[in-house]
Amino acid sequence: MRTRDLPAHGVPLWRLRGPEWERVSHGLHAPAVFERSVPELARLTAPVLPRDSGFGHLTSAHLRGWWLPNELGDHVLLATTRSGLHVQRQGLYIRRSRYAEAETLDGIPLIAAAQTLVELARDLTLVDLVPMVDCALAAGTSRDEILAAIRPRARGAQTLRRAVGLADRRSESWWESVLRLMHVVAGMGPVECQVDVAGRNGVVARADLHLVGTDRYPECDGGEHRTRARHLADLRRDKAMHRTGAERYGYTTSEIAQQPHVVIDDAETARGYSHDPRRVARWWTVARGSSLTAYGRTRLARRLRRYRLAAER
Repeated sequence: MRTRDLPAHGVPLWRLRGPEWERVSHGLHAPAVFERSVPELARLTAPVLPRDSGFGHLTSAHLRGWWLPNELGDHVLLATTRSGLHVQRQGLYIRRSRYAEAETLDGIPLIAAAQTLVELARDLTLVDLVPMVDCALAAGTSRDEILAAIRPRARGAQTLRRAVGLADRRSESWWESVLRLMHVVAGMGPVECQVDVAGRNGVVARADLHLVGTDRYPECDGGEHRTRARHLADLRRDKAMHRTGAERYGYTTSEIAQQPHVVIDDAETARGYSHDPRRVARWWTVARGSSLTAYGRTRLARRLRRYRLAAER
């Protein structure tokens, strides 16, 4: 409830100052709860946004269901406005941009998907940005729309252009996108995404990735593979793939994040290449500052902290 609407509802101001209510933002109160989800906070906060505004950056990505960076911590709501007003609200950082275009999703105003990626490129590395672009493409945003939204000298413009070129709308998870990107950056491409493996009686499996020109099918084995039912299904699937001559290589998330040399060495063997440590070095060049590493997560937290401090002034 907005403070200015109190008279219309017959609610005295003193009641909002009791334990049953909490201050969500400037001039905005809601019934007190222990914790609120990001969609709920955005829905509550939307009425106090300036005109011609929408939630952007990580908040827009979260509300769209895009894959967020690995182990992303809490951060303030982030919004963008086209109006000339310089407005900051408690728990909400609002940046101004004359290029922002707002749209509505489930009743919540958001900055357009292409512009959201432009904002994200200011703070994210290539490794964290590619999965976001994968999601945007899968949701219907075109590569041309994204490229058209990039301003030539904007911060992160080069990274976003590269991410668009490396993206694949067929990806089905954050880790799958990263595993695909690792192979491509290390020079192990071309790599196909979500490939059907055919046997005598038709398709026997659908693999995350395929090193084109080989029998190798790298995949990410996440935590859901540890359940008994999933484990039994995986065993049947692995045997079916093996009968076709397909080589399925499953990697855990810790191997992808901490032991990329294992993944790249395996790919070199599959392609018949001699070992070249420069391939691993090329991957670490783009991955070291990403959310795959403790350093990268600390780096991102510091960048997001600037928005929190500005919102708390």
